[in-house]
Amino acid sequence: MPTRATLISASIALGCLVTIAPVLTSLYVASEDVARRDRDDLNEFAQKAVMRMDLVTYQAFAALADLERVADAPCSQSSLEWTARVIFRYTYVQDAGAFADGRYLCSPLLGDMRMKDEALPPPDYRTSDGYLLWFRQKSPLSAGRTGVQIGRNGHYVALAPSSYVDVIDPEKRPIAAIHIPTATVFAVSPGADPAEMLSAWRHRGDVMSDKWIYAVSQSPTRPIAVVVKAPRGSVAGSWPKLLAAWLSIGVAAGAALGWLAYKRVSRQLSFAATLEWAISRREIDVVYQPVVRLADEECVGVEALVRWQWHGRTISPDIFVPIAEENHLIQALTDLVLEKTLAQLGKMLVEKPSFYVSINLSAEDLRSFRFLNLLTASLKGTGIAPRQIRIEATERSFMNADATRGVIAAFRAAGHPIYIDDFGTGYSSLSYLQTFELDVLKIDKSFVDTIGRDTASSVVAPHIIAMAHELNLELVAEGAESGAQVAWLREKGVQYVQGWYYAKAMSAHDLAVWLGVNRAPRHADSVPEI
Repeated sequence: MPTRATLISASIALGCLVTIAPVLTSLYVASEDVARRDRDDLNEFAQKAVMRMDLVTYQAFAALADLERVADAPCSQSSLEWTARVIFRYTYVQDAGAFADGRYLCSPLLGDMRMKDEALPPPDYRTSDGYLLWFRQKSPLSAGRTGVQIGRNGHYVALAPSSYVDVIDPEKRPIAAIHIPTATVFAVSPGADPAEMLSAWRHRGDVMSDKWIYAVSQSPTRPIAVVVKAPRGSVAGSWPKLLAAWLSIGVAAGAALGWLAYKRVSRQLSFAATLEWAISRREIDVVYQPVVRLADEECVGVEALVRWQWHGRTISPDIFVPIAEENHLIQALTDLVLEKTLAQLGKMLVEKPSFYVSINLSAEDLRSFRFLNLLTASLKGTGIAPRQIRIEATERSFMNADATRGVIAAFRAAGHPIYIDDFGTGYSSLSYLQTFELDVLKIDKSFVDTIGRDTASSVVAPHIIAMAHELNLELVAEGAESGAQVAWLREKGVQYVQGWYYAKAMSAHDLAVWLGVNRAPRHADSVPEI
């Protein structure tokens, strides 16, 4: 009996431990996870705020450029009419006009000010290229109202400070906009204390606070930055309630979730095993989508894309590529794409030295020099130049900057241009444009689709194009499907496009046929269905 009682007691104790230990562990993990998620979410929000701030600034500079194109005398009727049209054209410009010798001359809003002798104070900052900045300029119409004013060559534009920080946010997190050279807070949203936000910016967001967390993000094109803050997560403070809830439902929920997890893991492992078999048997196909130069509508290269037919069904890369990444099969998949690409297009690349093929690399491929070494060895003796094999990486590949910076630099040093795929779909893009040396941005199809439409995201494509031009980066627009889109992209200075308007992705054989037919400009509606 004592032995049996001891065993029962030990079993009960072990059962309690097994029940409680996962609960306590999960609470700790949940608390840490909440903190990490809060910070990641706040950093993403800061990137979003920077995009808005860049857009407002871009409109101000564009409006000034439009004003300078008028040769008519300042304050003439024609000049004021043109100024009014410029104000109407740019959403965030509230007023624009002329000034000289430290005094307002005129504007469509203020009228003729020459006889009123309205003084304009010295600017708060002068840029090296002649721009004048007033951060808190009082309006001549109301002494209690101030705004941001930017001027050059006798013209100025006025903007509401709120336009810089007016970001749609259900959580209403405070935002502050900062001019970096002067450390000036020139715009704040409700709930943001300028002194507090400036201090957070100076400490790069690393502020000790039990209540708030901070994030800082800087524009890649202008000397301006934003600071945002949000309340810390509350999981740690409510753990007794969570513990009671877990203890009450732990056994039942654990059994149910365990069974569901088992089924899901079994299914995922089965799918992953099938994918591994398909890669090892070279059952994964590679197709190629042409990239067309808009200047002359010539095909200058292709992007290599993976396809998988399994039991007569087409498995989307959106499904099997993430599975390959999760199960450490992505490097084998990338190696297979390189092998098939060189085998199928090697002769064409040698015969056409200006032609290229781009290959997509995952984050795992960019963490080491393994693939670069393989690529270098594979090209040796083939006659294919390194510049003909280009590397495409998605934005999430750049999240771990320390791990990828050296690898990216090594690819470029070896002669392989670097493309950023699906640019604009993640706010990390604005920060890593300063961190990495890149060659080409690919505008995501979701933004190309908005061309010509009155949607909230329709301003993103023009903003990306303007930013790329300022950074001297070439552009490839993905998913062009209409002549109107192509005409718009050409007008905006986009150099290359790919999409169904010209051709769908096709096999190497069909590509060779298409290139033969496509020596003269030809569109997808005249190409045989692939």
